[in-house]
Amino acid sequence: MYLTSAAHDPRAFWIELGPFCKLYFLYLGIVTICILLSLFRMLIRLRSLKKPTVTEDYELKQLMVARLRNNIDNLCQLTHFSTLLFGLIFFLQFPAILSGFGDSSETGWTVIFHGFFTYFAFASAVFLFLLILHVAEWMVPARLRRLTLPH
Repeated sequence: MYLTSAAHDPRAFWIELGPFCKLYFLYLGIVTICILLSLFRMLIRLRSLKKPTVTEDYELKQLMVARLRNNIDNLCQLTHFSTLLFGLIFFLQFPAILSGFGDSSETGWTVIFHGFFTYFAFASAVFLFLLILHVAEWMVPARLRRLTLPH
């Protein structure tokens, strides 16, 4: 079996993926955009909390920090849920690898390896998105801790 550049084409993977994987990838794209936008808004709020104001209200500032921590925790839970959902979808798709025997003129091992290659490529793309989310969710609480620590 020879690997060509066509084997690394994302469009080829998309055609071979099952419907659950396609739905999950759409879900993950929406979740990624929502989480990154929320984190960006939190960074803007953190920047406004850094600026000293004439009438600093300590209780209001602590309430804002508590809300930001709560929002970050909720986003982390959403990322954790997305990771667990990925595991479920990934393992539910394994029987689809074995169902390609009747449709292909290839030998049994070639069909299995091709199926695993497709789903592992899907998994690597999903893990890239999840890693980006994790790093982004790691940076914002670090900035929040720096803001709330006494100087």
